[in-house]
Amino acid sequence: MHRPLTIVALAASGLFAATTTATAETITVCANGCDYTSINDAIDASSNGDVIQLSAETYFEGEQIDPDGKAITLRGVLNKAGEPASVLDGAGAHRVLVCQSGEASATSFENLVIQNGSADFAGGMYNDASSPTLTNCTFTGNSAEYGGGMRNSPFSSPILTGCTFTSNSADDGGGMDNSFNTFPTLTNWTFTNNSADDG
Repeated sequence: MHRPLTIVALAASGLFAATTTATAETITVCANGCDYTSINDAIDASSNGDVIQLSAETYFEGEQIDPDGKAITLRGVLNKAGEPASVLDGAGAHRVLVCQSGEASATSFENLVIQNGSADFAGGMYNDASSPTLTNCTFTGNSAEYGGGMRNSPFSSPILTGCTFTSNSADDGGGMDNSFNTFPTLTNWTFTNNSADDG
């Protein structure tokens, strides 16, 4: 089917401009039968506004997951109890998530378990001068020198709603470690059984 191309003549300048409309896409990631098997590959293929939809399984990416500054949503699914059933696992070998390219609130993470991450700074998630949105996410079993579950560096103001930090450990900030000039917003949160030498 051929669709007409709309051209608008700009008489004053003698230029022509074609009007286009971008539409957001849903990109699926799972072990079999989806668009991608790798979350980072799906991110590479995504554009602002896209949703990366995960299945109810455990993802071993082999490296930290980085949205690369894109305004996208990484969305998991819920089990029958309404708990996150999409698990991002660092296998004790690397940090699970990082936002380090000035991500703002339009970069969103939903319905995820972030577990078994390990790094010097933030085993679960590191926000470096970035302020993503997290909804209904659970951080568990992560470890670091600073910020077992999450570390927020200067000028990071993430927004967290309905998130749980449990059984994370660090030298400083077992659940979450906030540097100076950080202003995280937490609503309906739970911190339990986290441990640290300080904080």
